[in-house]
Amino acid sequence: MLRTSRRQQIIQAVIGIIEQRSVEALTFESVAAAAGISKSGIIYHFPTRHDLLRGVNQHFIDQWETELQEVAGAPADQLTLAQRLRAVVVTLGGNADRAELLMSLESHDHPELPQMWAELEDQWMSTDPHSELYPVQLMALGLWAHDHVHHRALSEKERADLVATILDRLPKD
Repeated sequence: MLRTSRRQQIIQAVIGIIEQRSVEALTFESVAAAAGISKSGIIYHFPTRHDLLRGVNQHFIDQWETELQEVAGAPADQLTLAQRLRAVVVTLGGNADRAELLMSLESHDHPELPQMWAELEDQWMSTDPHSELYPVQLMALGLWAHDHVHHRALSEKERADLVATILDRLPKD
């Protein structure tokens, strides 16, 4: 069995705090208590709260990039835009984790965090809002956040049907 690194243990504790409470609840003390590591142990890996936020964002970015490549079967640079968007739609078809959604919103308050996301998104998504495929990614993003912004959560079947409907809007390769 692989041992979880201290850094990964801290990241998981941060995600748990955000998931259960909020981004505002994130302090060195709360992370130390949740991770079972001393405050100085947290600071060793993440000297500032901003470093914690950057670390969690990078974790989510790496996780999504892995999912995108698994679904697409190749890295972004080996795929057409339609193939990349197909992977985006499939990976965003599930309900957003609360922590990931909150971090996505929070990242806009920190100048370089959106840029971290933009690097991945630029590889996998259309950046031109006038592109005929841009509405497809907007639908996928809306589906991803749906249950957190709408009063009625979607069932798994409804999600699968919506993913299929969105995928039908992509050109066939």
